[in-house]
Amino acid sequence: MTYLLRLITLIVTCTNLFAQDPEALLSAGENQLLSGDFIGAEASYNAALQVDPSFAPALQALSKLALHMGDIKKANDYSNQAVQADEDSRDWSNQITKISEIIQNGNRDVHQGLYDEAIEKYSSILEQHPYFPDAEFYMGLTRFRQKDIEGAALHFSNALNIYSDHAKARKGLDNVTKQFLNAGNKSYKRGNLSKATRYYQKALEFDPNFYLAYFQLGVLEKKLGHSKIAIDYLNKVIEIKPEHDKTWFTLGSVYESDRNTELAIEHYNKAIELNPGYSKAYGNLGKLLTETQEYKQAEDVLKTVTQIDPNYADGFMRLGLLYIMQEMWISAVDNLIISTGLDEKDYNKFVNLASALNKLERWDEASVAARSCTDLKQKFGGGWYEHGISEMGRRNKTRAKKHFERAHNDREWREMAARKIDEINNPAKYEK
Repeated sequence: MTYLLRLITLIVTCTNLFAQDPEALLSAGENQLLSGDFIGAEASYNAALQVDPSFAPALQALSKLALHMGDIKKANDYSNQAVQADEDSRDWSNQITKISEIIQNGNRDVHQGLYDEAIEKYSSILEQHPYFPDAEFYMGLTRFRQKDIEGAALHFSNALNIYSDHAKARKGLDNVTKQFLNAGNKSYKRGNLSKATRYYQKALEFDPNFYLAYFQLGVLEKKLGHSKIAIDYLNKVIEIKPEHDKTWFTLGSVYESDRNTELAIEHYNKAIELNPGYSKAYGNLGKLLTETQEYKQAEDVLKTVTQIDPNYADGFMRLGLLYIMQEMWISAVDNLIISTGLDEKDYNKFVNLASALNKLERWDEASVAARSCTDLKQKFGGGWYEHGISEMGRRNKTRAKKHFERAHNDREWREMAARKIDEINNPAKYEK
């Protein structure tokens, strides 16, 4: 509809400016075509035909315009009309016929596996008509058949440089750049980040607007700890595709790593605005709001995500941690029990549950939760520490000491474990 209205407006404008002067309209159209304004050129040529329906140069110009747009059938139709209006257009019509024949012969060569012969034929068209995108498109298709992905990408890209709205070339280029992307993703998963980077950059070499390649480069640089480079790549994605929710989320996580809490919260909120079901964005946002002691907001966010996605274990865990921060132990336990039920492989969920249960002096349950933690990660001091607390609660100091000694082996828990061991060895020292 927008295209039609613009076309009508241009026709009216041209008619008013160049009424009764098809030559002027033809000249205006040629200038528009040279500047890449295909819509304007088409309007000018049609305006010339409104003045003089038998004006052969305008019909021939429309034929050439169709060639610019990769529509050989339409180019042929207009060239035939031009010949009917003026026999002098015969030479142009013959050129269009020859192009059609070369394409047919080239396609036949491809089907017979004569790829080099086909490429030579398509190239010959470009020597006479370098503005015909289909010649580049068919060369790209030929290279694709040969499994020459880079060659295919180059020709599809060239076709789009000639005519940016060439649908088949766009689809072809998308197919080959996605192959680069997939190859990059495989290298990334194998840990070969330098090779992954080369594949992503290769995709961008042929399609500078391929936002998924920028996104993967941003993820890769984030993994390497290169925050500034990651942010640059991810902002490029937003420039090309501002509605890409995963990019807003990933930017938020980069800012969170850089301890830029305000920007992290802003980007998580944007990800949620774009995708109201984005569980991880809610989870990370709730975590940051908890850390900044915005407890009411954090609770609203985390309750929302547990309602939206009742299978999102981290949502319940974050809610449990929020209640731990506020010493609301019963609520913490209720949510952490759900969290561990949904995810039985995360030792952190079990140690938090054990801690909350110990605060409620539910020693037996705390012991079970702590054991689940240490079964998952035997060298994690936190699990052994909470196990020791539960044993002390059950008045089994010998076993408690044994668990605290295991916790002492973990540098991060050494100081707390040492205090508890000293408390067992020197009880009088800690009597009130």
